[in-house]
Amino acid sequence: MVGNDRSRADADAYSNADAGGLPKLFVFDLDGTALGGTNRPYARLPGTLCRLLDELAANGCAWATDTTWDVKPQMQLVHASDVASRPAYLIGGAGLQLCAVNGDECVPVQPYTDTMNARLEEAVRKELRPFMQELCGTFAARSFSFNGFWFAMTAADESAEALMNAVERKAREASGLTIVRVPEENRFYAHPAFLRKGTGLRALLEAGGFRPEDVVVAGDEEMDLDMMRPELAKHVICPSNAHPEVKRRVAEMNGVVGGKPYGDGVVEAFRALAEARGWTLQGG
Repeated sequence: MVGNDRSRADADAYSNADAGGLPKLFVFDLDGTALGGTNRPYARLPGTLCRLLDELAANGCAWATDTTWDVKPQMQLVHASDVASRPAYLIGGAGLQLCAVNGDECVPVQPYTDTMNARLEEAVRKELRPFMQELCGTFAARSFSFNGFWFAMTAADESAEALMNAVERKAREASGLTIVRVPEENRFYAHPAFLRKGTGLRALLEAGGFRPEDVVVAGDEEMDLDMMRPELAKHVICPSNAHPEVKRRVAEMNGVVGGKPYGDGVVEAFRALAEARGWTLQGG
């Protein structure tokens, strides 16, 4: 795979760095993991996390995101935050996009990007668009949105029960879609099933030459479990607000659950993991 020569060289340098036993890559989710709580609106990364990211970069550990956000607003978030370092990679759209970062420029990694875009076009045409048209033409909605790969809909009160039942049936039938119901809020979201966070992370490891034993991943929701697997990352952490299944995975992999929610909990968990593993952060 190719993205950008300078970014590849930087990633190789990270991989070969003598970082006092530190991992070579830290990957984290945004919504509910790095961001949340008093940090709304999501205008910037919390200061505690920014300081950790800069410490890691100064010690030879690269950092990256793996989220549902598009890559462009991710970079805008970085620019608005008090972080001096820059991510080595950004993964967006739940694995749809993978970009190497060269300074402030995002360079799509190829052939991964073209391959995923072609798969998306086919999945939207064959499955997601017909699914959207059927539901929007049948049920009253309070709101709905579609960004090209992610469809979300909240039912109007009078159609809530019928819509949730229909979505439950569709979730069993539509093998090419991932459909997640949130019945307590009368809403659901759907996207092509091939969009998985672990897919993007696997491609990142290949592009940057990183090994699973050199990777730490932080997540909070069930979607993040796909990137919190030992064949992709040997070290996993989460904040206190994480879903019970995420906390269970962290415990199974001998990771750390932070005592605080969101970004502050991620930082707490990372520092506790570093202490447990004997990793040294010079200047931290």
